[in-house]
Amino acid sequence: MTTIAKGTLDVSDWVEAVIAEAEGQCKQANAHCQAAFAGDLEGGGRADWLLVYVGEAGTRFVGTQRFEGKLTGRAGSFVLQMYGTYTETGVEVVWEVVPGSGSGELAGLTGKGGYLNADYTLEFSLS
Repeated sequence: MTTIAKGTLDVSDWVEAVIAEAEGQCKQANAHCQAAFAGDLEGGGRADWLLVYVGEAGTRFVGTQRFEGKLTGRAGSFVLQMYGTYTETGVEVVWEVVPGSGSGELAGLTGKGGYLNADYTLEFSLS
């Protein structure tokens, strides 16, 4: 049975370093931050990102997010694999639970979803 978790997230402690930057080329950077989740996901964890700044087209990025806490009352942890864009209208991220990354009461977790600005969804199943 598939369940949909919803809530909000808050990103803090953003630390970014430029990897490559040259005139006439897009800038590349890496970053890490903390994310706190509220709603059906209660907890948080660290995210690590690779970013490409493509001028007026915004920023494209890929990364992973470790979540530690509770999902609909079940305690454990898991890792999300993510990609997204940041433009003048905000941030949009698509994510998927990394197979086999669930622990504790979240062992066997599968799912996908994402967030638009601060509002997330996670369509998930537990085996």
